[in-house]
Amino acid sequence: MFLDLITHPDFWKYCSIPVVAALVGWSTNWLAIKLMFYPLEFIGYQPLLMGWQGVIPSKAEKMAQVVVEKGLNSLANVSEVYNQIDRHRLSAELVKLINSRLEGYIDDLMNAENATLWENLPANVREGIYKSVRKQLPELIDQMLEDIGDQIDGLFDLEAMVIEKLVGNKELLNQIFQEAGEAEFKFIINSGLYFGFLFGLIQMGIWVFFQQWWILPLFGLIVGYATNVIALKIIFQPLNPVQIGPFTLQGLFLKRQKAVAQVLCNITTSEVITISNILYAMLTGPKKERTYKLIQMHVRKSIDETNSWGLGIGKPVVKSMLGTQGYIDLKMRAADHAIALAQDELLTNNAFNVGQKEIIEDLLRTRMENLSSEEFQDVLRPAFQEDEWKLIVVGAVLGLGAGIAQLLLVFGNTL
Repeated sequence: MFLDLITHPDFWKYCSIPVVAALVGWSTNWLAIKLMFYPLEFIGYQPLLMGWQGVIPSKAEKMAQVVVEKGLNSLANVSEVYNQIDRHRLSAELVKLINSRLEGYIDDLMNAENATLWENLPANVREGIYKSVRKQLPELIDQMLEDIGDQIDGLFDLEAMVIEKLVGNKELLNQIFQEAGEAEFKFIINSGLYFGFLFGLIQMGIWVFFQQWWILPLFGLIVGYATNVIALKIIFQPLNPVQIGPFTLQGLFLKRQKAVAQVLCNITTSEVITISNILYAMLTGPKKERTYKLIQMHVRKSIDETNSWGLGIGKPVVKSMLGTQGYIDLKMRAADHAIALAQDELLTNNAFNVGQKEIIEDLLRTRMENLSSEEFQDVLRPAFQEDEWKLIVVGAVLGLGAGIAQLLLVFGNTL
């Protein structure tokens, strides 16, 4: 019988069946993964929803919430993250930043309030003012950072910051899921080849004895559908290790918990949960008014306690020189100027993050490594669950099309 088969005039056509099935399995799985992430923006005719946008970019806000709710919230809260910061280093960086601009900062303030008075002050008096403020600066920064720590929950919304960052940068959102599940995505693509070939062998066996026109299209559809479904099952199941003889079975993603934790926490602390981003979010986020009030309080207090900025005269005399309202305006303007300076620097100056990233990363990574399997699967599982059926349907339709093409192009003359 075997000899009859290999000498059959359609032998090589029969051999093409598992090969085509393998290619269908590989290509449909590859396309399914690509469609999860790309394109970043909708391509097509929006009013009729005729087109496509990557599943994750199209659900950017929802997927960002998943990152927070299923990942970060289970690892640490805002207070824990802030308390891990090396405040002495952060304070030193802030003092260094302000010192480099201090003279221009004071000149701008005084010229805006009373340019004539400021220009007519002797040079040594102005130098005394610079020196006095510079001397007081470290204590002012230390006190302010301490107060921020005490009130951090009321000044900063971690979830809002992370969601804003990821929704505004869909490429970064993609990167988080792509790098966390890199090995699993490769497995899904390659498994399409293996499973497709096995299905193709079964298909070939049936076709040899039962040549009906609908066999090839049906098996093409099954291959496109089943290779995706089987791959997803193997990635996340079994949830917990199952011992079968000398073998331990567990979902592929779940077995890589430590490696995934390292990758995910590195990206998060490099691009999202940075000191610059946290401080910037305090100044621009939904709770920014509370941050403004805290900074204003410290700046105004500093002006009142600086012995009239080195003039050697009391606050009442300064008030008489500037006027009561001028003195109040000076303190208001000083606080506003400090906030504006901080916003500009936090967007461009990476010095605040040096040495801090590793501290926060270590905290988050340790916590993620210790998550239960039930909690850990939620780090990546939502990326597959979101509109998963669409990807499977696309695979099935493409498989069906490949089966029809094979029927017509390879076996059309035979039938």
